[in-house]
Amino acid sequence: MARHKKPGKRDTGIQSKKGYLYFITNQKVFDGESMITKKKWISTGLKDTPENLKKAIEMHEQLLGKHADMPQLIDKNITLQELSDLILEEKQRDVLTSTLNSYQNRSKNIIKHLGIIKVRDITRTAIEEYLDSLFIIGKLQERTVKDLKAHLATILDKAIQLGLIASNPAKEAKINKSLAAECAKEKSDDNFFSYREAQRFLELSKNHKLYKLFYITLFFGLRRQEVLGLRWCAIDFTNRIMYINHTVTKVNKGVKKLNKAKNKSSIRQYPLTDEQIELFKELKKEEEENRKLFGASYLDTEYIFKHEDGTLYHPDTISDDFRDHLKSLPELPQKLHFHNLRTSCVSILVHENMNIKAIQQWVGHKCIETTLKIYAKVKEKEEKQAVSEKMRNVIPLK
Repeated sequence: MARHKKPGKRDTGIQSKKGYLYFITNQKVFDGESMITKKKWISTGLKDTPENLKKAIEMHEQLLGKHADMPQLIDKNITLQELSDLILEEKQRDVLTSTLNSYQNRSKNIIKHLGIIKVRDITRTAIEEYLDSLFIIGKLQERTVKDLKAHLATILDKAIQLGLIASNPAKEAKINKSLAAECAKEKSDDNFFSYREAQRFLELSKNHKLYKLFYITLFFGLRRQEVLGLRWCAIDFTNRIMYINHTVTKVNKGVKKLNKAKNKSSIRQYPLTDEQIELFKELKKEEEENRKLFGASYLDTEYIFKHEDGTLYHPDTISDDFRDHLKSLPELPQKLHFHNLRTSCVSILVHENMNIKAIQQWVGHKCIETTLKIYAKVKEKEEKQAVSEKMRNVIPLK
């Protein structure tokens, strides 16, 4: 004779509460730092009777079969944050750590604005209001807003797959071109370190894990995809030359390697100093030590700048690390992005009175107008600083 189950206890994954039957699942949630497990009760809408219990068991089996690819049953009232957490848990299994970090960062932004809304209640209007806020409040560039919109569309594609919604409102939502144009006027090229600020930045960054990457980027004025695309074959130790002819960029599913530079003017070479030769030798030594440390789990790649286990940095990870580091240096300008290390290189060269053509060739600007624009802004900033110094001497504060 079968033993009676404890009061309230039913079939595995089914329990009774206040006279009704519920499915019980263990849901993993991303709390901002790690995945934690929380118990979730999903109502069946059935009263706790022997007949309804049989129906609940059948429903439970059907749902488990239908959604076998998900770690738990899907509640029809699931919020966007809960669905995003489930997807992040899936991603942990099949993407690189650097790519997962990018997913997490984008999800954080989306959840901050839309997370508490039930997936089935998300509308095109709500999404367009969110996208507008990214321009108005976040002052983000259109490319970044497009990336966040695409990430949201990916989450909602999963909702369609799970039968939660019939169509994807993120794909129907439109980006406000007027707001995008306004933010474009405040393009990141408008921000840069002065030559003194650049020196101070490197001095304060010498213990940062990305110090060498920051230094190379700033010294040569490299684009993000160029510094991440540096391979050992691009460093000629004998002739002391560094070649820029390969890039690494981001795509929806991670990192894409391109066997070409951005344009013809981007393909260039630089002479290397004694200190820079030593820097690359140190990086080579660190790579060998990491290869021994990680053993069979080490991912062998030809790229110079990468994670300790050999996996490639996702471009967004580098940008995020730069921004986080800059926040820890309040004495320096705070509106800069990683790309502004390139602009800051131009700022230093202008301060050193290098001619426009030489600056254009050094950083690989396709059009000299780009160089001239930055040149004018650097000169304007320096002249205003000089005027301020003069005025302070003539009209001191008593």
